[in-house]
Amino acid sequence: MKKRIYFLLLILVCLGAALFPSNTYQTLTVDGMPVEFVFRSLQPGEVILAVLKGEPPVKAVRLQFLGKKYILSASRPGEKPFALIGVDLDVKPQSYVIRITAEKEDGTKEDARQEFLMDPKNFSQKRFWIKESLIAPPPQELERIRREQELLQDIYNCITPEWLGTGSFIPPLDQEAFPNFGQRRIYNKRPPSVHAGVDIGAPWGTPIRAANSGKVVLASSLYFSGKTVIIEHGQGVFSIYGHMSKFLVKRGDVIKKGALIGKVGSTGRSTGPHLHWALKIYESRVDPFALVGMPLD
Repeated sequence: MKKRIYFLLLILVCLGAALFPSNTYQTLTVDGMPVEFVFRSLQPGEVILAVLKGEPPVKAVRLQFLGKKYILSASRPGEKPFALIGVDLDVKPQSYVIRITAEKEDGTKEDARQEFLMDPKNFSQKRFWIKESLIAPPPQELERIRREQELLQDIYNCITPEWLGTGSFIPPLDQEAFPNFGQRRIYNKRPPSVHAGVDIGAPWGTPIRAANSGKVVLASSLYFSGKTVIIEHGQGVFSIYGHMSKFLVKRGDVIKKGALIGKVGSTGRSTGPHLHWALKIYESRVDPFALVGMPLD
């Protein structure tokens, strides 16, 4: 009996460490350039914050990473210009270069390169047994799914360049999150799919908060994720909340961080009440908890 209790306590300790990751951030300063990079780790699924340091005589700082372009901008007058760079969860562990261009007040430009070595990250794997219709949808649902995919693509292609957020991100629920971001999931012995968010278990009807300020760009029921809300935070950053039982916002609403946006449910492809929380930066799928505690204030 004692051995069993000890084993259960050991599991809880290990699980607790995974559920509450230590968000300790590192800072990298680029020699000769007015920009520094802040990150939790350099791995697939992480976020890199690029922020202007000091008060240099520059008009603009532009970055290029993995074919995407970023411009450091401030959300309000007097605040430090910054940009958020997403490292997609499928990025290979190897060296990458961020190209930096600083445009000075006199019109001249200065270029630099900063190399980043992406470390490997081992994602978990799990098998699920669910209704076959949710994996291989019936023919009459295929057109709906196609329309929803096109709608989502249009949403992610429409970028507000200004930052709409307010300070750091917060979790949408107080409950503990499962450590399943990036999990390789095998449904009914089919080829694996990637879980591009985190699941937070909570009782049916639990109110869900907006992780940051922004604009609601979707509040609709989707075939796979059920009742879903998407909030645009600017600079290509979108937070996604799925499987809700009820909406408390509508498309077009401008909301503040912490505002109630819906209630926990089990709609769409779901086996029980929980919130699927995901985050994209220019369509790079990143761990939303990488932004919880990121110094955006």
